[in-house]
Amino acid sequence: MSDFRDPLSTDDHVFLGNCLRNTRDALIHLMASAVPGTSTYREADRTLAALDRLRAELDHDLRGTTSWERDPRGLTGKVYYGLVRLIGSAEAAEDHAQDDFAA
Repeated sequence: MSDFRDPLSTDDHVFLGNCLRNTRDALIHLMASAVPGTSTYREADRTLAALDRLRAELDHDLRGTTSWERDPRGLTGKVYYGLVRLIGSAEAAEDHAQDDFAA
């Protein structure tokens, strides 16, 4: 069961997925630049592990709130993982009746 009072919308998940992906990229860059064994490197490593646990939990929540019937393009698995960054479009608002990822 989710820890949120109201379930996050699909659009919320897409926004968070993109933000967390950007944060993860920044942490990887930091770790590549920092000297291994230093406190900076260790803290970035711990933060990266926590971030990945959060992404896994949010992915689980998304899969619990978005049925496969409402995801005809199979985008659920790409919100928190993979190289794809999803970008919204207001033009498809009427398609929301069949597709949670229409917008």
